[in-house]
Amino acid sequence: MFLGIFLIFIIGKVLIHAYLNLRNLKHSLSHKEVPEVLKDIITNEELKKAQEYLKDNTVLGLISQAFDLIFTLIFLFLFYPYIEKIVSSITSSFIMQGLLFFGISGLINLILSLPFEVYDIFVIEQKYGFNTMTPKIFILDIIKSIILSIILGVPILSLLLYIIKTDPNFWWKFALVIVLFEIFVYYIYPILIAPLFNKFTPLEEGDLKNRIIEIVNKAGFKVNNIFVMDASRRTKKQNAYLTGFGKTRRVVLFDTMLSYPQEEILAVLAHELGHHKKKHIPKLLILSIVFYLLYIYLTFFVYKNAPFSKYFGITKEFSILLYSFLFVSSIFYFINPLVNALSRKFEYEADKFSAEVFGNPFPLTNALKRLIKENLSNIYPDPIFRTWYYSHPAPVERIYNLLTFQEK
Repeated sequence: MFLGIFLIFIIGKVLIHAYLNLRNLKHSLSHKEVPEVLKDIITNEELKKAQEYLKDNTVLGLISQAFDLIFTLIFLFLFYPYIEKIVSSITSSFIMQGLLFFGISGLINLILSLPFEVYDIFVIEQKYGFNTMTPKIFILDIIKSIILSIILGVPILSLLLYIIKTDPNFWWKFALVIVLFEIFVYYIYPILIAPLFNKFTPLEEGDLKNRIIEIVNKAGFKVNNIFVMDASRRTKKQNAYLTGFGKTRRVVLFDTMLSYPQEEILAVLAHELGHHKKKHIPKLLILSIVFYLLYIYLTFFVYKNAPFSKYFGITKEFSILLYSFLFVSSIFYFINPLVNALSRKFEYEADKFSAEVFGNPFPLTNALKRLIKENLSNIYPDPIFRTWYYSHPAPVERIYNLLTFQEK
């Protein structure tokens, strides 16, 4: 009975994901005309190109998901039990067994995912003119990621394994460690992690920097660090963001975005500042803590009660916990729409703040139009798909919503 329920959630998640992606693609391809609000910047030919881009990504995603499901089932029934036996024969230390188990499993998963990642970057992104990454940078990124995972992952995973082994009611300690680790990583990311992958140079003195500081001050923030990131080493896509908190807070502009009109750059940054002004960050942090507590408690409940050893032949606590995580994550997949609904609400509020800073919505709407055009965004996402997956409102919906600000 339990095995059937477990597999229904594991397999059902993938099947629903595939169905929603196919719905999204069909819905997009059914439209042949650019919406009126975008006709000043996007042609029907560019709409068709964006649809082809969506089609290529959807097909790759479906193939990747199919392989992922097959390998997940192979791992569940064969590989994980086999890896558990191997690590148990290598050392008697529970913590070392756990580290080896997750290390070997993670390495195999990385190797299996590489062909799809390579095809995505060097075939699809290359085909549509986005990719600027060289094979050397790609390989170096993988090596850096592995080293970083070891440096950060080994200590935290060792502590978690110790907690699991020594405390039968470990869930709350486990959750506390995870939450504190997330906060720690968020704090050090701008100054220690991000610079490992990109070069950040201070924005040159001039009108743009002065106006950014002016807007930041107007929003009630103190941000002395404004950086330009060499995103063009990997992609031609554009973005800007505000990251970190306290002394690590900084404004970051993609160098690919510096060609935008100044007002549009400032409008995008004002949007990011809006998240902080509206206290979205602490709200999301509190939500994340509640989410982690619920997630880890449910995982602990499954860990204590589910007969994984009976059906899969695993005996180690870390293996049983992994199976429990996989089960609970499949269940939580079905609450995605609720989480994303809140996120979209926050995005609308940040958009409104940007419009208020300028006194009109046009700098941000123009920036959104440019981003839609240059990033080949899906102009016509399926309603169910975007409800399920979109953490941001669909670009056209954001534009229409911003235009109501002008009407008011």
